[in-house]
Amino acid sequence: MIPTTLVYLLLVFSAFGLFVCFVSAGIFLAQRTRQKYLFPIGLWRQWRQQLDKTADEPWDSLLGRAGYPFHFGKAEWLAVQCILGVVMFLLLIIWQISHPDHSLSLIWLCLLPSLAFFAPYWFLRWWADYREEMLSTDIARFINRYVTLLENQVPPYVAMVKAARPTKKLKHCLPSLSEWNKDRYEALEKLKQILGTDDGMILVSNMRTIEQLPSDLVSVTLNRLEWVVDQRRRFRQRKKIKSLGLAYSLIVYPAFYIGLIVAMFPWYKLLTEILDKYLV
Repeated sequence: MIPTTLVYLLLVFSAFGLFVCFVSAGIFLAQRTRQKYLFPIGLWRQWRQQLDKTADEPWDSLLGRAGYPFHFGKAEWLAVQCILGVVMFLLLIIWQISHPDHSLSLIWLCLLPSLAFFAPYWFLRWWADYREEMLSTDIARFINRYVTLLENQVPPYVAMVKAARPTKKLKHCLPSLSEWNKDRYEALEKLKQILGTDDGMILVSNMRTIEQLPSDLVSVTLNRLEWVVDQRRRFRQRKKIKSLGLAYSLIVYPAFYIGLIVAMFPWYKLLTEILDKYLV
């Protein structure tokens, strides 16, 4: 007989495999058919209208920091969450029907679909934090080279491309030369939207500002920007360390005290018996 824990793990991995298959098939079919959505158009419009009735700044900020993976918006991610939760629930029901001798606990029946439902959201938050940290490092590296190139009288666009060349993510976000020649302010605005992070917004604002500054103030402004980006990255790291310490306290300390109480219970029981025998 297969252990129950192993069956649960197989169900979880199967659900994630189905999720990956659904996303890959959806992207492939959307590219082949050149249709934006796989759902019926009327149903999808109603779904989007219900979600777009009120502005949701946390979701917009999260998607902006994550860079809109798979070109999915809030409606797409919530649809994926619902599909994955339903798929996990159906897998559990099918397993229960195929194994009538094993009763499935109600806790697992609620817990596993809930975990499957929130898994895409947790992945999105992890990817947003990872991308923000990577872009922050890229921006700090970019500024140092950008200042040097501008001081050597290199044109702004050429300096921007050369400065972003050793970066990991930033070099893929730069506007093309045609977009830059057409309207550099619109190109910078598009760059700000693609970056989607606070450090990216600060970078674009300073790139607009230095075009109106004399040459002797360009270096000072960009060096100050580099200092601000470094301080923001250190603040995020300190915040992450504090959150890890809080999570450690919430997980370890209660378990330690519970174990201590359980370990002392026989001594406490013996002590009460002695007191009852000699003091009563």
